[in-house]
Order: sequence, then C-alpha cells, then structure tokens
Amino acid sequence: MKNSTPQYAFNKTELQLLKELTKGKQSFLQIKRLLQIKSAYLSRSLKKLQQKGIIQTIAEGNRKNAYFSETKHASLLRDLVLSYDFMDWENILCGKSIEILFQTLDDGDLSSFSAATLWRYLKELKARGIITETHNGYQINARFSILVDFLKEYERYFANKIAKTLSENSVILWQKNMKFLVRVPKSTEAPSGDFQKTATSIFPMYDLMLFSEFDVYSYSTTKETIKPEDAVLHMLLIEPGNVRYSTYALLLLKKTEKQIDKTYLIREAERLGLENQVGDILEFLQTHIRHEGQPLPTWDDFAEKARDYGVMA
Repeated sequence: MKNSTPQYAFNKTELQLLKELTKGKQSFLQIKRLLQIKSAYLSRSLKKLQQKGIIQTIAEGNRKNAYFSETKHASLLRDLVLSYDFMDWENILCGKSIEILFQTLDDGDLSSFSAATLWRYLKELKARGIITETHNGYQINARFSILVDFLKEYERYFANKIAKTLSENSVILWQKNMKFLVRVPKSTEAPSGDFQKTATSIFPMYDLMLFSEFDVYSYSTTKETIKPEDAVLHMLLIEPGNVRYSTYALLLLKKTEKQIDKTYLIREAERLGLENQVGDILEFLQTHIRHEGQPLPTWDDFAEKARDYGVMA
C-alpha cells in the first residue's frame, strides 16, 4: 500500500512559524531566534510553506523576510489563527490531523484510518471542540466555520497544484478528500504512480476501442490499481445524469461481467453517493427495462451500441 506524507500536511515547526507570521512580516533571523531552530531547518520549513502557497519570502537589503501570501487559503488560515489565537494550532493541525479533518469535512467516515491514529488525533480534536460525534460518524463543529472554509480552499488549491504536474492543460472533473479525476490531452504521460488512467481511458485494456482526444486520470495516494468497478464509478462521477457516460459504464460492466465484484461495486458506490445510479444500472442490465427519469439509454439503443463495440448485450 502506498504510504507517504502528503505534500499538504503540516509539521509542528511550520505551524509555529505561521503563528509568528500572523503578527506581520518577520526576518529569517527573528524567526530563527524566536523558534530556536537552525538555519537549515528554517530554510526547509519556509520552502515547504512556500510550496503550499501559504507564505512568500523577499530579500530587502541584507535581510530576508517572510510573510503570509495573499492566496485565498493563506488568508483564511491567517484569519483562523488570529480569530482563535488562544488555540494551540501547532498541536491541532500537525501530522495526520489535517487528513482526518479533510475526511470529516467530506463525509465524516474515518474508517480508512487505523484505530491507533484515530485515538491519537481525535482525542485532541474532540477535546478542543473542533470535531463532534454524530450518529453517522463525525463532523466539524459549526463554531469553526473559518476552519471549514480554509480546508475547502486548501483542498482546491492542492488538487489544482497536483493536477498541473500532470499537464498544464489539466481540468479537474471531480474531487473529494484529496482524490480527484482529471482530464488531460491524449499524449500526456503520468509523472507518478499516484495518477492512473481510468473511465473510458482504460477501454483499450478490455478491447473496447473508443476514439478521444483526451485521457482521464484518477489521482490517489492510496489506490494501487484501477479495477473495472472503479472505472465504472468514475464515469458516473464525471457527469452525473449524463446518458452518454451511463452508456459507457454499461459497456464496461457488460464486457467485464465475469470479473466484476458486485459487492465491491455497491460498497464503493455508497461511499461516493452513487448507490442509486449503480442500482439502476445493475437492474437495467438484468431486466432491460429503463424507468422514467433514469439517465439510461433504451435497451435497443444500448444493444446497438454494444454491437458497435463487439460486446454481447
């Protein structure tokens, strides 16, 4: 399983540094003295914060200064620290806390984290009233609306930043919890294993020939392979309610029906909020009946399309 520290994560020193910068522009020497850290470590921390789009540095005479960037997520983070200056953000947001907060923001399901990780970080977040427990899982306390705004903007910033490493012409089609689908020109090569072709772009692997000027990639630091079930779900996420993408999903399901794990498909569909669409598609393949309002082709239209692709409907 992939296991690396996300680029967007903070360490304690970075957060202590940011707390000092909320007071205004500071010289490298001032920060070094205040935090009592070595020059090399300070430089590394400043560089990481620049890469996160949170600070900027400038040389003024013989001094090098650092200050908060004017990016939206940086401004929100500064407002958060200033508004709750009594909170020890250097302990609250460090390590895996931000990953847990991202997941809580999206759906409150923290089952992907180990029990030890949850115990360590949740107790701190709950003790400070940042996270509250619900009957479905967890949620961020409404009192911390600035934190919610920061997390949303930070997610968007980083998803776009990562997508641009794939191609300057990347277009994000869907995003959730630092996982996203991105469309790029056909000739694009993935820079890392975190990007994997999905949706219609894996059709050639199953002898389904589809001409397109674009490829669709999935980005995830935890997903090791794209199964046919994943590609089906990704097609439905690209444009929910679109008959064309529902037809593509049907084609792939029909082509790979002997290897499809329906339990996995349904479970993942529920996690992504696609349980109704997937249920309709599975029923359609079994009964050949399209109900009114469903974004599906008629069975005759699908059968004709299937023949075009060499699929037995």
